[in-house]
Amino acid sequence: MTKKIKKKAVSAILTMAFISISTAIPVKAATPPTTVQMSSTYTYDEMNMDIAELCALYPGIVSSGSIGTTVQGRSIPLVILGNPAAPHSIMIQASIHGREYIVSQTTMATVEYYARQFSAGNCQDVLSSTCFYIVPMANPDGVTIAQSSAPEWKANANGIDLNRNFPVGWEMTKGSSAPGAANFKGYSPASEPETIALMSLATARDYSCYINYHQQGNIIYYDDDLTSSVTSALSTILAATVKNINRYPMVNTSGTNASGTTTYGGFGDFILMGLQKPGITVECGSAYGIRGQSQSSSIYSRNADTWAAAARLFAQ
Repeated sequence: MTKKIKKKAVSAILTMAFISISTAIPVKAATPPTTVQMSSTYTYDEMNMDIAELCALYPGIVSSGSIGTTVQGRSIPLVILGNPAAPHSIMIQASIHGREYIVSQTTMATVEYYARQFSAGNCQDVLSSTCFYIVPMANPDGVTIAQSSAPEWKANANGIDLNRNFPVGWEMTKGSSAPGAANFKGYSPASEPETIALMSLATARDYSCYINYHQQGNIIYYDDDLTSSVTSALSTILAATVKNINRYPMVNTSGTNASGTTTYGGFGDFILMGLQKPGITVECGSAYGIRGQSQSSSIYSRNADTWAAAARLFAQ
């Protein structure tokens, strides 16, 4: 494809997408959760109890499973929000870094929010069109370590940064030279059970898009090196759709990896470059861990309505 044709294709896709945004049905402002607590540290065990309670409260709307097992033997929960028979699907994952566990809390609060909305007969266009496959805590071992003994811990229990362990540009990714709290990519790509579990879920169906939650920065990363014109355009409009609601600035990462200012090997790289599918990484809040706990409610309220907006974007 020539550059001229590529630019035309991207322009056409973006024009259609912006029209979709302008005609999207607004969603109601997020109300505070009643099952998921937002005031204190959110643990793996507490999350599992909330998943069980939400499944019991909203049968047919919320269900659960597991995508695999961690290094230390913990199950990695999967929450299914909506009808798996819906024609569209979106994958959401949070807390791939241990110390960023507040986004597990806000993700679970968002699950509760939509469960209540769907149960009350609201957002029925979203419920009929899209099923959400949610991994609210992708790195349970790392979260537990960060909460119990090492507040700065990002890695899994093997000391490997899962967000540098994916098999896309792994060979070019730099960082720590040995296992530890952060930035060690592992001895080989996709070496960790958590990485393999996320890859398996990510390729299990034809998702419309992927949303990844991290901390910190209040920004939206989108696009990547070596993406197709279609993937680039759809990721751009997904980021714009989310920005219209949470008001986080958009940051295009295309070209930054190649220039050595960031790394490959992340889940976002796997989605955008490996699978050539649209995806964004939403960096929430201005602090992580205990220092950021007071921001959990604002992170939730600013981001909750973005799931419906993303679903409507791809359902049109």
